[in-house]
This record gives sequence, structure tokens and C-alpha cells, in this order.
Amino acid sequence: MDAFVPPGIIIRVTTMGDRRRMRIVRAARNGCERAAHGLLFALHATVVLGALAGPMLVLIGTVYRDGAWTVEPWRNIFADATGIARWLVLLRHTAWLALLATAISVTAGAALALVLFKSDARLRVASVALLLLAATVPLYVVAGSMLSIMGKEASLGSIPRAALIHATAYVPIVALVIGMALRSVGADYEELALVEGAGTLRVLMCVTLRMARGGFVAAVVLVVLWTTTDYSVSDVLLVRTFAEEVYTQFPLRGRMQEPALTCVPQAVLFAALFWALRRGFLTGESVEGGAPDVGARRRFAGGRWRWPLSIGAAAVALFLVAGPVVSLVPLLHGSRQFLENARSAHHEILTSIWTSLAAGVITTAVGVGIAWYIVRRSRWRKLLAACIVWMLAFPAPVLGIGLVVLFNRDVWPFDVYDSPAMLVCAYVARFLPVGVILLIPAVRAIPVECELAARVDGCGTAAVWRRVVWPMCLPTALVSMFAVVVLSLGELPCSVIVTPPGWDTIGVRFFGALHSGMYPDAATFCLAAMATVVVPWAGLLILLRRRLFGE
Repeated sequence: MDAFVPPGIIIRVTTMGDRRRMRIVRAARNGCERAAHGLLFALHATVVLGALAGPMLVLIGTVYRDGAWTVEPWRNIFADATGIARWLVLLRHTAWLALLATAISVTAGAALALVLFKSDARLRVASVALLLLAATVPLYVVAGSMLSIMGKEASLGSIPRAALIHATAYVPIVALVIGMALRSVGADYEELALVEGAGTLRVLMCVTLRMARGGFVAAVVLVVLWTTTDYSVSDVLLVRTFAEEVYTQFPLRGRMQEPALTCVPQAVLFAALFWALRRGFLTGESVEGGAPDVGARRRFAGGRWRWPLSIGAAAVALFLVAGPVVSLVPLLHGSRQFLENARSAHHEILTSIWTSLAAGVITTAVGVGIAWYIVRRSRWRKLLAACIVWMLAFPAPVLGIGLVVLFNRDVWPFDVYDSPAMLVCAYVARFLPVGVILLIPAVRAIPVECELAARVDGCGTAAVWRRVVWPMCLPTALVSMFAVVVLSLGELPCSVIVTPPGWDTIGVRFFGALHSGMYPDAATFCLAAMATVVVPWAGLLILLRRRLFGE
């Protein structure tokens, strides 16, 4: 006979078993969440440390080499009687180049932004679309077209002409950055100032421009950053800057110590500058009194100047897009040669496209997490901000030299140094800070209450990212990805150094053709590069249509 067991005992035993199973399931889930968070943290830390490992190894190599400590590179650079004079020349040329390029691009870009984003100008949609297309055109394409107009021989050694090339390339980006900052200014403050009797010009100067100062700071930082860390223009025009000196000294000396130390003054100065301005571009804080991306906005009436301003802005946007095409096409010797040159460069075009796309995906995937740590974790905020600033301050040649030093070793399980992965690493190391800066405002816009509610429901950090952060950051993440793809397609100073044999990009081919004086080939590569940015431009146009064209 079966033993009689009271029902209460059965219920009690079943309940205790369910509780035990629930505790086991909860512990397993928490363990998986902690493991996932640990893996995500390790992945982000690896990318950040990997981006900084190359320059750090280069600097360490200046004092420790061949198993012994040495000060010879420092003596060659800092104790040389001509070292200070050379630094003064490099600093003067770099400062003048950055100052002129910033002054021209910010002045012209702010004027375009005011006309297209804060006035009732006609042809606004077409002009802004052309401006966005011009912003995706690589710097070396603009340089090739401008040199075909100004003449390469007449431009040698000219800092103003080098600055004009940089400014022409950056005017569209500056106009878009300042324009979106102007659109974020709410109409209430402007209407209040007008009601109190202030004129239109005074409202623009004292209210609109003041509240959009974050966009001006971001534009200045971007122009200074790209102008001082790029050597493609200054090398062609023989203008001595810090970046150009690093690039030329590296192959001449046959080692990396002295060229790397040459950039120390610039890196320190610009790191201090970027750190002082970090609140304007790194915190992602909204402009004081500004409105979010939706809401009322005010457009000022142009009056009798409406059509002249509209036609002028449209003409400038059209020139920035059509100018390279019009100036480069006459250099070609017929359509047959163009097709032959383009066919011969199909491998370089494909390499540029897929490596840029890979860098955009990796940078965006990691950038969301880094932006989240900067915004939400005070423990890591200053450290990560310092890492971003140092990445911005290092010239592109130093990043390239650092990647060569890092991966030209036998310790890696596969050969990174001779593979196209070097290009992807170069793009990620160079444009990771840009991706993070673009993503920080999106992460800051996520209400903290959403993350707290997810944690109350039992979500760990990995689940919060998966269910809250990533879905709410997806539109901005796509914008960041397309932006990094566009920048990678036009990247030249770092990829020239790290490109493995047989994996040239279209930019590297152009750089070699331009130095060799093969202008028809150079024109072909420029036009092919412009064709490769059409798809990223269309993606950015779709994703940013509300911010650019919304009322």
C-alpha cells in the first residue's frame, strides 16, 4: 500500500522546488548578464586601447629600444641646435594653415547656414541636398580639382592656397553642423526679443548665434582637427607642417623615433585645446535654451534680398559639387581612356568600399557603448574623454606608424600587417572619436527613467543596451555609420602608410598618380571616388531629411 502523504506537504515540497528552480534560473540569468557585460566591456576596452596602443608603443620606443634604455632620439630632436628653429617653422606654418582654413570655412559656412536654415530662402531643399553631397566629397578630390584650376607649380609653398583647398573641402560640413545647431534654437526666445523691439540683425547676433555657439565650437574643432592632422595637401604643395614633417621624416630616417617626437609639441598643444573645448563637442549637452529636434522654429524674412540670397546659396552649393567634375573632366583624354583607367582601378574601388563599410560598422557598434559609458558612468567619463581627446590630437601619420609598429610582429595568430585588416584598423583608430562625438547627444537624449525601468524589470547592462540604448540610438547610429564610411572613403594620410601590398585604395592610387604628374589618371581616380560616395550620400540624405528639411 502506498504511504499516505498529506496534501499540504506535497504543496510545500512543490513550492520549495519551484523556488529553488527559480533561484537557479535567476542565478544563471544573472551570471549570463554579468558575463555578457564583461565581454562587452572587454570588447570596448580592447578597441579603445588598441587605437591608442600604436602611438603609445611609438612613444615608448623613443626611450626603450633593442632591450635597452636610450635617450638618443630625444637628444636628436630636443638637444639639436636646429630643433627649436624647425619647431617654430612647423608651428607657424601649421597655425597659419589652421587659422586661415578655419576663418574661411567658418565664415562661409555660417553665412550659408544662416541663409539655408534660418531664412525663408527659396531652393532650400535642393541647396541643402547639394551641400550634403559636397560634404561627402573626399579632400583629395577637392585638392585635385583646385590644383587643376590654380596650377600645381604656382601653388608650391603657398600656405594661403593650401588653406583655401582645406576650406573649400570643409565649407559644406561646417555649414551643415552650424545649420543644425541653428535649427535647434527655439522660436520663443527669438520672438520675445523681436517683441521687445530688437531688430532682426540684433536678434541673430545676440540670441540665435549665441544659443547656437555649440555648433560653432564643433565646426572649429573639426576644421582644426582635420587641417592639422592631414598632410596630403601640404605634402603635394611642399608646405611644412607637423603632419607633413612626420610623413616625410619616417621614410627618410628609416625609423619611427625621431618622426614621432617631431609631433609632440602639436599633440600636446592640440590635446590641451580639445580638452579645454570638450564641453562644446564631447559632452553632447543641448544648447542652453535650445529646443529638441521637434518643435516650433522661426525663419527670418529675407525681404527684397530673398531671391538674391537664395540664388547665391544655391550657386555656391552647386559649385562645391559640380566644380570638381567640371575642372577634372577636361583633363581626361576622351571617354575611352576614362573607362580604361576606371576599369584598371576596379580592385582599388572595391577595396575602398568594403574596408570603409567595415570600419563604419565597427566604429558605430563600439561607439554607442563608449558614448554610453561617457554619459552614464562617472567612473569612466574622464578617462574615456581623455582617450578620445588624445585620439583627436595625434596626427594621422603617427597613427599609421603606430599601427605598423603594433602589427608588424610575430605574436599575432594571423598576419594582420599584410592584410586589408590594416586599413580597417586605420579607419577605426582615426574615426572612432568622430563616431563617439556624433553618438553622445543621442545617448544623452535617452531618458534615465527608461534605463531604470529596464533594470527594475531585471535587466542587466547588456539587456539595457539591447532593449533600450540600441533601439533608441539606431537612427543616430546609422548617421554615424554613414559619416564614418564617407570619411573612410576619403581617408589618405593614414592609409598611405599602412596600406599592404596589393590592397591599395583609390585614394592611395590618386596620391601616387598626382606625385607622378599623371593628371589624366589622377582625374579618373577623383571622379571614381566621387562616384563611390553617392550611395552614402543618399543614405545620409534619407536619415537626415527630418533634421535638414523639417519645419
